[in-house]
Amino acid sequence: MSILGQIGYSGVRATQIALTATGQNIANVNTPGFSRLTPEQHSLGGQTATSIGGGVQVTSIRRLSSDFHNQQLWRAGTDKGYFSTNQQYLTALEGLIDSEGSSVSVGLDNFFAALSEASSTPESIALRQQIIGEAKQLAQRFNGLNSNIGTQLNALKGQRVAMTSEINGLSGNIAELNAQIREMESTGRDTATLRDYRENLVKELSQYAGIRVQEAPDGTLDVSLANGQPLVAGITAGQLKVEENAAGEQEMTLDFAKTSFPLNQDGLGGSLGSLYDMEYGALRPAQQDLHDMASALSQMVNDTLAGGYDLNGNPGQPLFVYDANSTSGMLAVGSLAPEELAFSSEFELDANGDRQGVVGNNQQLLELLELKSRGIVVAGSTVPLNDAYAGLVGRVASASRQNQADLSAAKTVSEQAQAQRDSVSAVNLDEEAVNLMAYEQAYQANMKVISTSNDLFNAVLAMF
Repeated sequence: MSILGQIGYSGVRATQIALTATGQNIANVNTPGFSRLTPEQHSLGGQTATSIGGGVQVTSIRRLSSDFHNQQLWRAGTDKGYFSTNQQYLTALEGLIDSEGSSVSVGLDNFFAALSEASSTPESIALRQQIIGEAKQLAQRFNGLNSNIGTQLNALKGQRVAMTSEINGLSGNIAELNAQIREMESTGRDTATLRDYRENLVKELSQYAGIRVQEAPDGTLDVSLANGQPLVAGITAGQLKVEENAAGEQEMTLDFAKTSFPLNQDGLGGSLGSLYDMEYGALRPAQQDLHDMASALSQMVNDTLAGGYDLNGNPGQPLFVYDANSTSGMLAVGSLAPEELAFSSEFELDANGDRQGVVGNNQQLLELLELKSRGIVVAGSTVPLNDAYAGLVGRVASASRQNQADLSAAKTVSEQAQAQRDSVSAVNLDEEAVNLMAYEQAYQANMKVISTSNDLFNAVLAMF
C-alpha cells in the first residue's frame, strides 16, 4: 500500500512542477526573447524484480532553445542591419543629387543656355550679366552638394562612434552574464532567465557587425567578429576605439586582454560595416566626382577665356576659381565685371586709336559653348560634363535600387529566421492551454491514487 501512495505522491510532485513551468511560460508569452520551459520526466524503477516501479521524477527543467536557429537569426540580423543602414544614406544621397533645386545638370544647362543666348549679341551687358549670374548659380549647386555630402560624412562619423560605444556596452554585458551563468551553473542554480537575456544581447550585437558565437563547456559564450578578432572570451570583453588620423579619416582599434591591434573595417558586416562601405563606396566617391567635374569645368572655361579679349580689348581673365581643399566653397566665380568676359578672339581699336568701346567677334564664346560636349575624366571614364553628372546620378540610383531589393530579401529572411526560432522557443498559448488541462487532469488522477491508497490502507487496519 505504501508503494502505491509513494507513486501517487511522486506524480503529484511532478505535475506540480509541470504546472509551474506552464504558468511561467504563459506569464512570459509577450517577453522578448523568452525561451519556453518544459519539465524532463523519467520513471523510477522498483527495488526488487517483482516491483511494479517507484513512480516518476522530474530530472530537470529544459529550456527550449536551438543554437542552429539562433545562429540563423543572428546572421539574418547582421544582413538586415547592413542593408538598412545602407539605405538610409543612399536614399539621402539620391534625393540630394537628383533634386532639381540642387542638380548640377540643371545648373550646367542654364549656364550654357545663357552662353547660347549671348552668342548673337556678345557685346550685350545684360546678357553678359546673366552669364555671370548663371555661373554663380552653378557654383552654388556644386558647393551645396559638396557641403551636404560633407554633412552626411560628419553624421556618419558620429554614428560610427555611437555604434562603437553600443558594441562595447553589449560586449561588456555579455561578459558579465557569462560570469554569472558560470558561477550559478557550477552550483546547480537556474540560469534560464540569464541565458535568455544573454541571447537577446547577442541578437542586438549581431545587428552592428557580423559575429561568430560558440558556447564553452562552462556555459559561457565566446563572441568574435567575422574576421576572427575577439569581442568576448569567457568573462573578458574587448573594447573598440575610434580615432581620427591626420587625413580626417576614422581608424578603429580593438583592445583585448591588454593588447591593442588595428581593426580592418572592410567586411565587418552589419550596420558598422555598412558605414565603411557607404563612406568609401558612395559618399566619398560622389564627392570626388563633384570635385573632378568642378575642376574640369573651371579649367576648360578659364583656358578658353584666357585665349580671348574682353570688351576693353584686355586679355581674358578666369571666370571660375576652384579650391580643392574647401568644404563649402570648392567652386567660386571671380569678381569680373560683365564687360571683362573675354568672348572675342581679337579686338579692334576705336576711332581714337585706343581700346575703349571695342567690339570684337564671338569666337571664344562659341568655343565656350563647345565645352558642353567636350569629354572630361570622371570616375575613370571620359564623358561630357552633363553625362558625367548623369552618370553619378545613375550610379547612386542603381545602387539604391539594388540595396532596396537586398533589404527586402534580408527582411524576409529575418522574418523567416525569427519564425523558425519561435517555432521552437516561443510560447504558444494554445499549446500551453492544452498542457494546463492535461497537467490538471494528471494532478487530480494522482490525488485519486493517493486517496485510493489511503482507503485500502484504512480497510486493512479495520480488519484487525
